[in-house]
Amino acid sequence: MNYKNIFFSAVSLSFILIQTSCKKETSTNNEEITESVSKSVSVQVDKLYQTDEKVLDNEKLEVKSTINFAANYNSPELWHYQKDVNQGTLRNFSALENGNFVYFMQEGDGKYNFTPFVLILDKNGKQIFLEKAGDKVSKYNPYNSLITEENNGFSLFLKKEIKYSGSLNNDDAEKIQNVLSGWQIEKITYKISSSEYKSEVKSMKDIFLKSFQDRGFTYTRKADFSLSYLKGKIFVCGTASKPNQSEIPFIAVLDKNLKLLKFNSFEDYPDTDINSIKLNLDNTFYVEGVEDSAADGSYYSTHKRFIMNENLKLLEDKSDKEPYSSIYRGPSAPDVEEEEVSEENTTESETETQSETEVKETGSTAIFYSHQSEKFYYSLKEKKINSNEIVFEKNRSQDSSAVWQVKFVFPKNYEVPYSNSSQGFKRKNGDFVFSLFLRDESVKSGVLSMAIFVFNKEGRLIRQFQTPAYFGLTDFEMKESNGKLIAGFISYNANYVNNNWEYPHVFRSISYPLD
Repeated sequence: MNYKNIFFSAVSLSFILIQTSCKKETSTNNEEITESVSKSVSVQVDKLYQTDEKVLDNEKLEVKSTINFAANYNSPELWHYQKDVNQGTLRNFSALENGNFVYFMQEGDGKYNFTPFVLILDKNGKQIFLEKAGDKVSKYNPYNSLITEENNGFSLFLKKEIKYSGSLNNDDAEKIQNVLSGWQIEKITYKISSSEYKSEVKSMKDIFLKSFQDRGFTYTRKADFSLSYLKGKIFVCGTASKPNQSEIPFIAVLDKNLKLLKFNSFEDYPDTDINSIKLNLDNTFYVEGVEDSAADGSYYSTHKRFIMNENLKLLEDKSDKEPYSSIYRGPSAPDVEEEEVSEENTTESETETQSETEVKETGSTAIFYSHQSEKFYYSLKEKKINSNEIVFEKNRSQDSSAVWQVKFVFPKNYEVPYSNSSQGFKRKNGDFVFSLFLRDESVKSGVLSMAIFVFNKEGRLIRQFQTPAYFGLTDFEMKESNGKLIAGFISYNANYVNNNWEYPHVFRSISYPLD
């Protein structure tokens, strides 16, 4: 879940030469505009921009430096596409091998009704495809969709909820069938050369009931299982339980025709929700999740991690030994007769508890990229909340010690508001790319932008980008394609019209040069 914006400073003409042309196209009663730069030269980052600091004797740092942010080092856009979207949201974004970009979005009608649609841009940011997705009556879960490339097109996998119409008075066997019947996976295959598409639907019951019955599962909270796409297969994660036992996680593998290929459950990880599966360099899989447990009036959350092979067999546990979060709620509340508590004291106590909880859950460090095979993770450390300073680190997974430590100092009118919303990825050449929200308070009400930084494998900043600034910036995603960075997001501004506030939404996609 997300936000973003900031004032976009003009790039110094001594660094670049820009020739700009605009092309406008109209469809579906909305205006789409692609602004393209016919010639663009990346701004070279001066070596003195990143100043080295003295490494202390007790530090194991390879890089320790400071960057006083300057917008004149921002490289310019290659192209900038925009489309008006009423209450728009970006739910998925994929870069296809043929150089095109697929965006799965929703548009609202102001009455909490949302219509999903698919947009495709070519490598130059020109719109080549725009179609609605799914039917008009089904309730879709757009947050966990998949996009896969096909011959002359692509497929979109969506989960949709089906209204329950069965009896509530049934046994465990019937209950789990009803829960599984309540969700379906719909595969919609598009051909870019035409507006025709093909839809296939399969219920979770048809896919998983037999596997559940074989393992004695009689309960699952909800069949809205999570989807991910790895090595040409669809991975499905969820939880289920046997009678009078805790729920345990399961992982299944489907082919692109929604046929079940493999299924396994993991009894050693009760009360654990899996939230990530990554492919290791040796073709094993690194699985991450969180165990939520309770004991002695406290609630605990512990990171669980393990490695499995292609047959979904557990190979090695990598879980933390201690919880990363604990919240004490105390024993059950006494009866009113035993202890009278004034409303004023209760409010103060609840406020204190809430404040303590927020501090523990938010913290001052945000880990935004990690991968087991690389033995490192990347994090951001706040000096304080909404500070104009932040520290970017590359850390050793083994002991969390820092390898790189780069302090960013932004102008006094800037704040770093959402460090826990940063994203990052590793390029094949070893460069590391990450995004950072910035707020410019010199503008009334503040405006948000996204800054993007590229570090080489030696820990030196080599590229810097920044989006234009808006009142609101949400749903930010970024991908790499053919040496270019492609960003997609929703922006909105606040306009006071006829005694009412309006927040017009615009979908934007921007390309920047990585090489």
